[in-house]
Amino acid sequence: MSPKKVLLLGVLLIVPILVYLFLKVFGTNHYSLRTYMPVIEDTGEPLVRNGDTVFHRVPDFSLTSQTGKTVSQQDLQGKIYVANFFFASCKDVCKKMSNNLGQVQEAFAKEPKVKIVSYTVDPERDSVAVLSKYAETYGAKPDKWYLLTGPKRQIYQLAQEGYRLPAMQAPSLIPDFIHSEKLLLIDEEKHVRGIYDGTNEEDVDRLITEIHVLLQEEKQHVN
Repeated sequence: MSPKKVLLLGVLLIVPILVYLFLKVFGTNHYSLRTYMPVIEDTGEPLVRNGDTVFHRVPDFSLTSQTGKTVSQQDLQGKIYVANFFFASCKDVCKKMSNNLGQVQEAFAKEPKVKIVSYTVDPERDSVAVLSKYAETYGAKPDKWYLLTGPKRQIYQLAQEGYRLPAMQAPSLIPDFIHSEKLLLIDEEKHVRGIYDGTNEEDVDRLITEIHVLLQEEKQHVN
């Protein structure tokens, strides 16, 4: 074999190794998602333990899905999920969010680690039967996309204190209505890793991309 062919063969063999090493060393840091909502001490400074900032975690909950099944954080153990708040009679913002969440569901149809959790902010009217019909409308699969209802006080506390969404007046006759277009990406540790406009297609595309990033990030942590 001529020296040129030997050199060419050597280059072909070493390039994949160099690419792998580059991605291994630089890829993780470059694409690592930020973590939102640091815990704040009374001094107004972020809480730090053992040199690491402590971040807020979404608290446990227990609510009822569109199938009548009880769903809690235990059902999301080892999963990452997208959370949002909606109500079935909403015709504008919620419709756009639900259509976009349908795209998220489709993008991760074969990825069991990814779930979607939608909480109704109108639980007095959004019964299991109503949520079941809503799920059919938007193609929500019961093992992938949970539409949850339950005590109003618990849901509102979860929205305001768990996910830290502001309480805003919606165009509705229901007082103190939580109305938010935000989608939140939650990791395995129940930390908020992304916040998106659920009515904006570009933001939803970014969400889908960052779910892939988070899946890869957590896979590397395991390895």
